[in-house]
Amino acid sequence: MAHMISQARALPRRILGGGAAGDAGVAGGRRIVSNVAVQLVSRVIMMALSVITVSLAARTLHPTGYGVWNGVSAFVGLFGVLTSLGFTTAATQRMAAEPEREGQWLGALVVTRTCLSIVTVVICAVCVPLFLSDAHDAHLVAFIMIATIPLAGAAALTTVFETRLRAGLLSFLNVLQSLIWLAIVLGLAFTKGSVVAFAVADTALLVLMTAIQVSVTRRFAHVDWRAGMKLWRSLARTAVPLAIAGLAISIYWQLDSVLLLQLGGPRESGLYGAAYGFLSPLTFLPAAVMTSLFPVMAAVHGRDPARSRRLVQMGADAMAVLALPILAGTIALSGPIVHLLYGNEFQRAAGLLPILMLAFVSICYGSLAGYLAPVIGKQWRLATFSAVGAVANIALNVLLIPPYGAYGSAWATVATELLTMIPMLSTSLRTLRIRLVPWRMLRTLALAAAMTGVMVLARPLGLFPAGLIGVLFYVAGLLALRIVNWQELRALRALRA
Repeated sequence: MAHMISQARALPRRILGGGAAGDAGVAGGRRIVSNVAVQLVSRVIMMALSVITVSLAARTLHPTGYGVWNGVSAFVGLFGVLTSLGFTTAATQRMAAEPEREGQWLGALVVTRTCLSIVTVVICAVCVPLFLSDAHDAHLVAFIMIATIPLAGAAALTTVFETRLRAGLLSFLNVLQSLIWLAIVLGLAFTKGSVVAFAVADTALLVLMTAIQVSVTRRFAHVDWRAGMKLWRSLARTAVPLAIAGLAISIYWQLDSVLLLQLGGPRESGLYGAAYGFLSPLTFLPAAVMTSLFPVMAAVHGRDPARSRRLVQMGADAMAVLALPILAGTIALSGPIVHLLYGNEFQRAAGLLPILMLAFVSICYGSLAGYLAPVIGKQWRLATFSAVGAVANIALNVLLIPPYGAYGSAWATVATELLTMIPMLSTSLRTLRIRLVPWRMLRTLALAAAMTGVMVLARPLGLFPAGLIGVLFYVAGLLALRIVNWQELRALRALRA
């Protein structure tokens, strides 16, 4: 009993610890799994909070106001990508591979992103009146949200915790931000706040959280600013192709909402934004897996190819386990979900959910391929495939939005994700000389299909009973079909680097 009490008291220190440089290189299976688990738990909490805040925001602003919020957020988000341009991924790789120079690479990252953010603010401010309609205070909302762009450099300091596989601290800060935002949205819903009020509140919250992140990072990590300023050119050589890829990916992730606002009108943008409100937070699930695997891959790729291949297989299996039940749930229960959260005004968005979840499955495997690219030196190949996807996405949206509205944009997203994911993943696997073993993924697919049928049959019982039955069925199936088994979990827990 005393031992259990001691462990319970030590748990917050372990979860919220800052770690040390080089932790990724010596991380065993237990550290990787626990890091993924912490992120997944935090993301489940954040997704639950996000569903509530999105529902409240949509109901408060109604389809037209929410369409402006969704479209302008996407527009500013497009420019926000210019503050990263692949430097974060490149710095993460360098810090994991060269822990003795962690402070120098972190300094290079922060200096570079700060400079980029200043340039980005000017570019975005000029583009707002040129490319964005001013209907329903859209310009004012955009100029308010532009104020968040300069925060990117300071926020980049927390990248150091990703390279150390210390997800607990970052997850805590993210959950804290979600809780504060929920409280703010509740207040705005009670006072019937406008879309301008939402923009002001969102900007103020981001300023507060950036200050907290800077304070926390300075406690645990050293930043060598002087040496970092000398390394930016070296960092740029790795970052440039990743920057092109990141820009292209952001174009086809964000531009659909902007095009919908311009070509389909605020209502179509609002319907799409309501459905997309599920997809956007879900993308952190594959990110949780890959931000834990990526530093280890970067650290061991050159000296332990066999372990690199095992990590890739682990990632591929994990993506199926994460993505397929979510697709199953939206196929079976999208109508009740949308009705509960948004009401009858947004009911047409129910058909969009399963389509966007098809895109989510591709996003999961695209995340695996994207993180592999810098490890195997295929950044330019990733940039090429992403650029092709961006061009295709623009063309498909322009072609499909006028006749089909939000549904045309959703199918354009699915096509684009497949067009970029399949060639990049194939290239990565060929380079690593890996042939994925498909049996676990196929068993997961069969289980998800059965889960869909079970929830359809249980749907007359109501949304929550049907969802609970589906989740229990899926968890039991994971163990019964040995997709996950206790022996493997125990072996993984005992594994050391």
